[in-house]
Formats: sequence, C-alpha cells, structure tokens
Amino acid sequence: MNTMAMRMLPLLLVFTSCTQLALCQLEDAFSFEASYVSDYVNSSKSAIENANAYMGMIDLATSFDTKAARLWSGGEFYFHLENTHGATASADLVGDLQVFSNIDNGDYTYLYQLWYKHTWRRFSITVGNHDLNSTFVASDYASEYINSSFGIMPSVSMNVMVSIFPKPCLGSIIEYQLSDATNIKAAVYEGDPLSLDDEPYNTSFSINKDGGYLSIGEFSYSVSLLEKLEGTYRVGGYYHSNYFIDMAKPTLEHKGNYGLYFIADQLLSKITTGRSSLGMFVKFGLAPEDRNEYPFFAAAGLNLYAPFSKRQDDSIGLALASLSINKQLVGHNKPYQHNYEQVIECFYKATISQNIVIQPEVQYIINPGAMASNNNTAIGLIRTYINF
Repeated sequence: MNTMAMRMLPLLLVFTSCTQLALCQLEDAFSFEASYVSDYVNSSKSAIENANAYMGMIDLATSFDTKAARLWSGGEFYFHLENTHGATASADLVGDLQVFSNIDNGDYTYLYQLWYKHTWRRFSITVGNHDLNSTFVASDYASEYINSSFGIMPSVSMNVMVSIFPKPCLGSIIEYQLSDATNIKAAVYEGDPLSLDDEPYNTSFSINKDGGYLSIGEFSYSVSLLEKLEGTYRVGGYYHSNYFIDMAKPTLEHKGNYGLYFIADQLLSKITTGRSSLGMFVKFGLAPEDRNEYPFFAAAGLNLYAPFSKRQDDSIGLALASLSINKQLVGHNKPYQHNYEQVIECFYKATISQNIVIQPEVQYIINPGAMASNNNTAIGLIRTYINF
C-alpha cells in the first residue's frame, strides 16, 4: 500500500463512520405507517338495490422528527398518501345521507395530508394540508364505529364545506394545553376544499378565495370520576364566512353560517381483576334552521372492551345516530318526506394478530335519505384492518 493510500485510509474510516452515524440518526428521525382497510358489504334488503359491494383504502404515511435528526427541537413533518377503490356503496345500494362506511369514496389516488407542526412545551402550531376531524369534533369511543356520522357530525360536515376525508385542504391550527386536564385549540381552513374530481391528486395547494374560510374552536376537559373512571368532555363551535341560502326563502341569502357541538367520552365501569371496561359516548350538534338543511344531530353509544377472559383485545359496540332534516324541506313534492334519518350500528371487533383486526357488524338504517321511496335497510358488513 503506497503512502497516499495510507494517509487516505484514516480519512476514509472517519468519513464512513460519520456517514453511518448520520444515517442512523436519520433512521431514528423517520417513522413509517402503512395500512389497508377494506369493507365487504351485503345489503340484501337495501333501499335501492339488492347487492354486495367491496371497498378498500390504502394509507401510506411518514413523519419526520427534527429533534431526532439533530436539526431543531419541536418540529414534525407529516406526509400522507391515500388510495381508495371499489364501490360507492352508500349511493349505489342504500341512498343514505350519513354514509354507512367511512371509507366510501370511489377510485382515487391522492395526497391526503402534508403539514408541519411545531411545539413549544404546552403550545403548538400546525400549518399545511390537514384533516380537521383528526383534531376537532372527534370522540375516542365513537371512532370505533364505521358509519361516517360517528366521525365528524353531519350537522357540521353536511351544512358547510369542511377539510375532511377524502380531501383535506390548507389550514392553520393552534393548540394550547392549559393544564394536564384542560386543552384549547382553534383553526382556520379554506372555505371550499373542492373535490377530487376538481383536483384529482390534491396537489395544487391553491387557495380558492371565492369559497371564504372556515374557523373552528374547541375546549376539552378531562376528569376522573368515582373509582378512577376517566372521561373527556369537549365543546366547540365553528363559523363559515360564505353566503348561505335561506331555507324558507330561496331568494334570500345569509352572510356566514355557524354551529355548536358537544361531545362526551366517559368510562362507566372498570373490572379491577381483568382488563374489561365499559365506556359511553354522547354527541350533539346544533346549527340555525334558517340556513341549514340539517339543523340537529345526536348520537350515543356503549363500548365494552375485553368482553371475554380469553379475548382481552376484542371489543363490542352498540350505538345510535339521528340526523334531523329542516322542516322547510320536508313534505309532498319537497326534497325530503321524513323529518329524520337514523342508524343503529352494532359491531364486534376481533383482534386476530398484532397486525390484523376483523370487525363484523350490522347497521340498520331508518328512513334512508329521508325519502318516502326508500325502505328501512339492514346492512351486513365485514371490515378488515391490516397494519404493516
């Protein structure tokens, strides 16, 4: 080995060690998530058509921690791609307003979320394409259910344009943890996210000024009641700046639209000798009748976790959701013939392995679409969750 090579060898070793160290640091900074969710639906007595249907959704997400990468503290970048495929079963089979599956979307591949979050102790700010329902109007217990109404309330999402699945839009969120028990957060989003038909890949990042803006705020309080029964209570409100047609006088427009909501998640009992527990959720949404098709929404449910001694990771749920129709729109020769649409959902969620969960369930929809021509509908559904 010549002299030059001897001199270069230590430098090469140092460079290799630094490179490996940097790669290890970057590896620690990245986290990856991949999942596949599918629904197989049977609607033998559906309102529109007797048929089976299949729907699927692929999620690929990665987050980058700036502190772990030795860049700066408190930073997180989040990137989320999504693909939905299969039937649009709610419209094609049932005709319900609340949409019985929360992955029902059709065939699209698109950017779902792309945002940056910075945290200073108890305060944080998030900017980018962001799913509002991942932060606001969300219930921990209700999230176990498949019907869309148990996610974001239709009294919010069906009255104003909202940055939610399947097409979130640009927004800015601030959050402050007042104490271990209390939290306050607020956000401003684009007023009209448009649709995936308008922006197929959701990558334009342009602001539609004609759509106005949506602002929302939420306060939450966590409390431990008798025998350490944890509960979280949320109250929130929103305002949309666009113009909205009067329900009684279509020639009249109202500047702005707004609403309030309340959510309670409460643990009711806990078996001290095992992992079994019983939890309850309640949701209410209210919006002014003069400018909203759906002025009131209510939902409640019970969840039993670890129902059997040998099935500690399973759960059972039973819930009811009711969406009210504006009385100005109900009647003969009007858009609706019923004052409400209701859904009853009952599920059993079985953990097969660390990566696979199967959720068979039944939904019974009363007055689908609030249309006289649609009969009450029973739906059998099997959902499969696969995490990689």
